[in-house]
Order: sequence, then structure tokens, then C-alpha cells
Amino acid sequence: MRIQKSAFTLVEIITVTFIIALLASMAIAEAIALRKSANESNCQANLRTIGTGFELYAVKNGGIYAPDDSQIDLQFLIDADCLHVDLIGRQLGNFNYQVGSIDPSGYDIRAMAVNQVLADHNYRIITGARLQRSDTPGDTNFKDF
Repeated sequence: MRIQKSAFTLVEIITVTFIIALLASMAIAEAIALRKSANESNCQANLRTIGTGFELYAVKNGGIYAPDDSQIDLQFLIDADCLHVDLIGRQLGNFNYQVGSIDPSGYDIRAMAVNQVLADHNYRIITGARLQRSDTPGDTNFKDF
């Protein structure tokens, strides 16, 4: 009498391995998309906070958005208790925050994508707390959205 051993065939093992690899690749792609979305949402929230700080400063100072002397940071907003953290010149998440312009009549603060794999757009906030974005990370042509 022969005893039969129960074992997997090579075809079954290859099929299961292929299915596991396919599911893993789909999960990784979804994780990257979620991370990209989270980075961009965080960037938009940071820029809105900066825009709110400028608008609050203008309300406190008769419609003037910044002191007369040229600024390259947001320390004057912190000193006026209109903002808590200066993000300019820092990389936060996947974005590097930069000054486009700051003067008494308005502001332009930009968040430029550092890694194009993790961001689909560049963003900026301009006078009036208007948030804009570019069509691609390498683009500096901003539009309202």
C-alpha cells in the first residue's frame, strides 16, 4: 500500500507568489498616493496659516501687510503675535517654503515641491489669503483652484 504525500505543485506556488506580489505592488502604489495627498494637504494648511497671519497683521496695522523695511522671514508676524512659527527657508514635509515678496501692500509666499514623486503641484498664498497652485511641480505659473 502506497502512502500519498500532499504537497503543492510548482504551478500553485508560482501562482500564489504572483498574486501576493501583485497585491503588494497595489498597496505600495496606494500608500504613495495617500502620502502625496497628506503632504499637499499639510502644505495648504501651512500656507493658509501664514495667509491668516498676514491678514491679522494688516487688520492690526491699518491695512499694511508688513513693515516698511524689506523682510526675508516672517519674524515680524511672530513678534506681532499673528503667527507662531516661521516656516520660511525651512523644508517641512515635501515642501520648501520661500518668500516670493513681502511689502506693505501685499505678500507672496511659496511652497515649492522638493520631491516630484511625492507632490503634484507647487503652491503659494498671496494677498487676500488667496491660495493658488501650479499644474505641475516644476511649473511656477500659479492659478486659483
